[in-house]
Amino acid sequence: MAKRPFKDFECHLLNRGVAPRHVRRITNELIDHLEDLRIEALEDGLPADQAQQQAANRLGDPKLIAERILENAEFKTWVYRYPRVARMYLPVAYVLLVPAIPVLAGIRNPATVVRWGAALMLSGAVTAAMFLFMQLSIVLT
Repeated sequence: MAKRPFKDFECHLLNRGVAPRHVRRITNELIDHLEDLRIEALEDGLPADQAQQQAANRLGDPKLIAERILENAEFKTWVYRYPRVARMYLPVAYVLLVPAIPVLAGIRNPATVVRWGAALMLSGAVTAAMFLFMQLSIVLT
């Protein structure tokens, strides 16, 4: 059996806004159910390939299962359930989050911040020395 036999099913649900946790749970349940049906068919005396085919037939078309899942709003992420709220909330959240990113990066990498600060101070000192030298050369000439 393939490692993820319902990969297209998963992608379809994710692309249509079903929350990843629900997609994982539903896919794992389908895989378990398919395996149970296959084992049941093997116990009835069918060869492995026919047992797999019968199990797939009894399980049904994954596209139809996906459409039934998409009819239930509780499986979708909040962005898909409440698009008007998302259109108002997400831009504000991003505007508030963007200035926090350097702070969070600095908290996670203090050695880098110290090196960056030292380089900034050194470059400021070199620039100030160059301006002082230029000013002195203008005044003394």
